[in-house]
Amino acid sequence: MSPIKESYWIVPGVVLFWGAFAAAAALSLNRIFFLYRQLRRGQKESQPRWDRPLQRLSATLGRTFAQICSLRRVTAADRAGLGHFFIFWGFMAYTLSYLLYIFIGDGLGVSAILESTFATYYSYVLDIMAALVMLAIMWAALRRYLVRPARLDERGAVPSIILALIFTLMFLSATAEGIRLSMDGANSPPLGAAFNGLMPGAGESTFQVMWWLHYGIILGFMVFVTYSKHLHIMASFPNIFLRSMGPRGALTPLDLENSETFGNSKPQDFSWKQLMDGMACTHCGRCFSSCPAWLSGKPLNPRDVILRVTEELLEKGERPDLISEVVTEEVLWDCTTCRSCQEECPVLIEHVQEIIDMRRHLVLERAQMPDTAEQTLRSLEARGHPWRGTTASRTDWTAGLDLKYLGQGGESDLLYWVGCTSALEERSQKIPQAMVKLLKVAGVDFVLLGEEETCCGEPARRMGNEYQYQLLAMRNIENFNKYGVKRIITSCPHCFNTIRNEYPQLGGQFEVVHHSQLLSGLVDEGRLKAPAASAQKLTYHDSCYLGRYHDIYSSPRQVLGAAGASLTEMGRSRKRSFCCGAGGGHMWVEETSGERINNLRADEAMATGAGGVATACPFCLQMFEDGIRTREAVDTFQAHDIAEVLAAAILED
Repeated sequence: MSPIKESYWIVPGVVLFWGAFAAAAALSLNRIFFLYRQLRRGQKESQPRWDRPLQRLSATLGRTFAQICSLRRVTAADRAGLGHFFIFWGFMAYTLSYLLYIFIGDGLGVSAILESTFATYYSYVLDIMAALVMLAIMWAALRRYLVRPARLDERGAVPSIILALIFTLMFLSATAEGIRLSMDGANSPPLGAAFNGLMPGAGESTFQVMWWLHYGIILGFMVFVTYSKHLHIMASFPNIFLRSMGPRGALTPLDLENSETFGNSKPQDFSWKQLMDGMACTHCGRCFSSCPAWLSGKPLNPRDVILRVTEELLEKGERPDLISEVVTEEVLWDCTTCRSCQEECPVLIEHVQEIIDMRRHLVLERAQMPDTAEQTLRSLEARGHPWRGTTASRTDWTAGLDLKYLGQGGESDLLYWVGCTSALEERSQKIPQAMVKLLKVAGVDFVLLGEEETCCGEPARRMGNEYQYQLLAMRNIENFNKYGVKRIITSCPHCFNTIRNEYPQLGGQFEVVHHSQLLSGLVDEGRLKAPAASAQKLTYHDSCYLGRYHDIYSSPRQVLGAAGASLTEMGRSRKRSFCCGAGGGHMWVEETSGERINNLRADEAMATGAGGVATACPFCLQMFEDGIRTREAVDTFQAHDIAEVLAAAILED
């Protein structure tokens, strides 16, 4: 029995069926072509998006169909990911049934599908999925409107419509299926039988009404999705597939010679992939619920930055100034580039690049920036380092250490790149002092650049001054090549990331190792060993540029373990570590609103009950020092670099 075979007001059901489908398909395709034309207005991508297709497809299937991202976030306090898993797979199960039973079985008249053994058993699967989906939707409605977490800040009609549509689809599917099977004399699946029991004597007319209503909702959903925030149902799969496969820490370079304008100030200034990011956004709020700027009371909301760019393209028309009218300067300067937003995003939106692209426009086109950023960039230009006001030279920290320098005839295949902060900031100078002592104990031959070392350019690039970054980077690459440098060790994750991942964009190919990796290797080889266990109790802070950017988590902890320290982890650690607040140039750019990020992280470290915090980054060390002083806890809680902890354990008398 198929409603399509009936006539309605002398109109054959098959005509109504395919006519309604053609109308819905036309509306959907019209919208899809509009979206495609808007994407075409974006700029070409400067990095490959179609390479390594099998690797891309494998990861995309894992995130999409295995729902890896949703399930790994399920906690005792937040089970939303589990509900999303059931809704997704219920939707997929019913999508298959719509294709087989409605469009092929009813629409094309292939009745054998409806009468097959597969259809009988699959009806039981659908019955189970409908029950799970309806329960998940009831939980989602309860969670959204009664016990709503902060990240779900949208109470508009769209979420309600979507939830209601899916719930109604499941209800009608189970009910209509139960009526159909009972009318055919077959056993109904449990849920269908229960619904049929609520309507005793329900006959063919009831079934037909429910069937057509069900079909109308399917077509309405197909159209509604392309116009609503649930566009991510269509856009997330290609967005994940087309994700960046390059190094996570590498920003896209500007073509300074051939570009007419620098940075992005209008939607069409962004690449087509960046515009697609806004279409793929699920509005889940995970990005800003982990953003240190947002959590410390600042106006930056990474989700809104992405959405506003695309919304401006699709809905609002073009205003002449995206930055001042849509995304404010304060929002753009709040970002610490910690990448927490991208780590949490289920559809792999690339927030950091978009924010830096708008910073580039502010700095290079308008010369608009915070005073502290301007002073830092001037110091880089005049002195080759960002530490304005320092009286130290790059070699003051080396007094009494008897070191070799490349420019003075020293030779080695390993260059120790000290970095501006470790060389010039008084507290951080203890890091290279500890490092060179450890390297000598381990018998590692190395050499320094000394006064020839200059800033790697990372602060300039993250502040948006790509021109200054490229000048500094090219100067360093030329110097490395002049001395035949191939292997580099650095204590700064920011220098590590820049030289390792971004210098290759300018032709500089070098093997770069972070000091945590080198020390861990020397411990493994038995070349560094503490004489006795330590009673020191520490917590370890994962630097964003070492952890989330490079997945270096075990090496620093192994170094601390070799020093005999006992570790107590903070609540947010490893991939979910909370930023210290220094990234994105904020080591020198002052925070102007909300709580200071480093104070929040210092509070979290002290709450562990440990006697101190260990870091593997001079930026993090400095931010903890400031936070501990602010909390007046200097006498009870100290900050150390892992090299200092290991050196103290090995070299103490």
